Amino acid sequence: MIRVIAVDDELPALNRLGKLLQTMEGVQVAGLFDSPKSLLEYALTHSEPVELALLDMEMPGLHGLELARRLQAVRPEIHIAFLTAYEEYAREAFDVEALDYLLKPITGDDLARTLGRLRKRNTVRDPSEEASERKIAVRSFGPFSVTTETGESVRFRNSKSRELLAYLHHHGDKPVSKAQILEDIWQGGDVERAQVNLHSTVYQLRKDLEACGLNGIVEQTKTAGGSYGLRWNKRLDDDVLRFEAAVRQVESTSSLTNVLQAIQLYGDGYLAGSGYGWAAPRQAELELTFGRLLEAMVGTYVEQKRYEIALNPMQKWVQLQPLDAKLHARMIALLLLLDREKEAKKYWETMFDLLDLEEDSGELDWSRLRANPAACFERP
Repeated sequence: MIRVIAVDDELPALNRLGKLLQTMEGVQVAGLFDSPKSLLEYALTHSEPVELALLDMEMPGLHGLELARRLQAVRPEIHIAFLTAYEEYAREAFDVEALDYLLKPITGDDLARTLGRLRKRNTVRDPSEEASERKIAVRSFGPFSVTTETGESVRFRNSKSRELLAYLHHHGDKPVSKAQILEDIWQGGDVERAQVNLHSTVYQLRKDLEACGLNGIVEQTKTAGGSYGLRWNKRLDDDVLRFEAAVRQVESTSSLTNVLQAIQLYGDGYLAGSGYGWAAPRQAELELTFGRLLEAMVGTYVEQKRYEIALNPMQKWVQLQPLDAKLHARMIALLLLLDREKEAKKYWETMFDLLDLEEDSGELDWSRLRANPAACFERP
């Protein structure tokens, strides 16, 4: 039996959470509290076991993150999951080793997933089994990096070694011909010199990987002019694959929690800041998916009339497609829904000039937006 305590200063949300917990098999509600102080008092004065604490983030008097730290100090055995309407706290939540991060409104499926994670974490397993489950972590969102099962990061002696590994990983398990590699990475230079650079880079890359115990990763075939590919030989923790899995979950469940997980994985974008020209098509493809995630988040929050929370993902969405007049119209509409008309008017004037629109274009019609801002978010 999993004993759960929860805190939320909004009583309707707290009562709804309590009812959901009561429907969960193998769960006992040990206490529901409407303030951080009352939950801490319970933790200090009751010795009965509690396995899980569900903490609201935004509460008067004490933020959920600080409450988690205090709770961990007095009852370190209690696992913590956060409940919030604000996706920007996800990174901080992981800093206090939170079990999960649930976006409001919480659903039964969200709670079931959190409880499943708790049961899995509490299951006693053979140490050799845990060791066998450790994976090499490959990160392609943001700067490219590889971390071994022991937590050691691969140190690349030069930028071309990093780029070549990122390039080969980008192609998955498909070998890439030498000719294609030279064209994509050493384009425009002397052919003979480029071939020498390729061979020396492969040599250095292998040395960089072997220094971390990663042997035999880069494979070479000599048929048809020669090619290179990767054979990791072990299971990978690949952030792009996890992102795509989270997106599939979004498409099947429409859960905001899954949307948040995918957005957090995407971060600054695929190989962001790398300047790798060969990565551009994949970057564009993943960026479109990211835009759909932001659209889903904004649409859901607007439907719930939670306009303030919709503003941050709306801004990210506009930044992603700065020349899309319809998106700017939605931003203006959202500002109007927030009763920020002066700001909306100024935004409209700026965008109308920057996009060089005609008065009769209708794409940023101020009168129409002001009369019915919610219409911009209506689903077809």
